[in-house]
Amino acid sequence: QWDDHEVRNNWYPGQRLDDDPRYKVKSCDLLAARAKRAFLDYTPTRFDPADPERIYRAFRCGPLLDVFMLDERSYRGRNSPNRQKEYGPDAYFLRPDQLSWIKARLLASRATWRVIASDMPIGL
Repeated sequence: QWDDHEVRNNWYPGQRLDDDPRYKVKSCDLLAARAKRAFLDYTPTRFDPADPERIYRAFRCGPLLDVFMLDERSYRGRNSPNRQKEYGPDAYFLRPDQLSWIKARLLASRATWRVIASDMPIGL
């Protein structure tokens, strides 16, 4: 499961680490790209050949179980109190295409059980 600890605790795209002397690389985007490459190289899962860098995915375990793996880090907005007046990039938890994907996959699933694997607590 892709998580924030592959990069830095509670990171978000665009974050800078200029004030943290522990890091020689100050760009979370660069750290995330390196972590994603290692994750994709060493995770024994099949990825979408049309979008090989995409981390969110689904797989079926026979007719009874469909598993949906989310990516709740790569597209999220900045860490904030989350009081945005409008839904947009600053409020993203799942990017709109990932949200559309999970909705469509859940609706299309005919499995008895559907599991959403999430690296962060979510309520549905």
